[in-house]
Amino acid sequence: MKKNFCLVIFLLLFPLLCFAQTDFHFSLAPRISFTVGELTELLYTDNEIVSQLDWEQKPLLNLGLNASADYKNFFISADFDYCLPAGTSYMYDSDWEGDEKYSLTKHPIESSKNIDTALSLAYQIPVSRIISIIPALQLNYLYNDFEAGIGSGVRHGRNIRVYGIDYRRHSFFIFTGTAVKVQPFSKLFIQADFMLAPWNYQLSFDYHHGVKNPFSTKDIQFGFFSKYKAGLTTGIILDKNITLQLFAQLLFGFPDKGPIYTDYCSTTMEKSPCQKSGAATHSLKSGLAVKFSL
Repeated sequence: MKKNFCLVIFLLLFPLLCFAQTDFHFSLAPRISFTVGELTELLYTDNEIVSQLDWEQKPLLNLGLNASADYKNFFISADFDYCLPAGTSYMYDSDWEGDEKYSLTKHPIESSKNIDTALSLAYQIPVSRIISIIPALQLNYLYNDFEAGIGSGVRHGRNIRVYGIDYRRHSFFIFTGTAVKVQPFSKLFIQADFMLAPWNYQLSFDYHHGVKNPFSTKDIQFGFFSKYKAGLTTGIILDKNITLQLFAQLLFGFPDKGPIYTDYCSTTMEKSPCQKSGAATHSLKSGLAVKFSL
């Protein structure tokens, strides 16, 4: 009983003991940023694109928080951004027959919900008085949920109006890479980083509204070394506890392919034997953070 009680006391006091160490630091950084980007949904037949939906994010207002802890040269951090539409975006639906695009419609995006989270582990290696190299590993999860309203456009030379489409995507990325941090002055540092994803997984659901033939699809893609991140951060150290950060991050890469399941020709979701799905994403996020060291 005494051993269990001592263990509980130790676990409760362990965070305080860590904070008491001069080599351990904890920080919180609320931030605000904007994202401009686009998600692409693809359909292939015999490796040829027959349908493409482009979902705009122009722009998104991101409200977020970074929490980080470091012990000596080890760093662990968690990021969370909740993203709201801050402008007018559209979804563009294109269809091809062979090399001919026979249909293009434009739909207003009436609802957009987006979440961006990440968990990172890094180690700082000083190489000179002002330069450090920081290898890192990051787990990244993105959630996107769109509702596109009734659209209009041209199909086979005729003006048409078409029903709306709903789209939801879950994206999981494992990134690894390196940052270079340069601190030429005690109150200023600049950090540039580049990361690539050895593995990623994307799962999405698409629902086409309609009176006569509404239908749903489920897409799954696995990717290897097809997604990349590049970032730049400038930090202005106001005092020992407050740092102002300006940052920009670019997410880009190549489309990933995978199976598609649909109930277009049946009452249940069935895997298409002759078609494949595709997914791509690219975005630019930039903003401001205020880091409070505790």
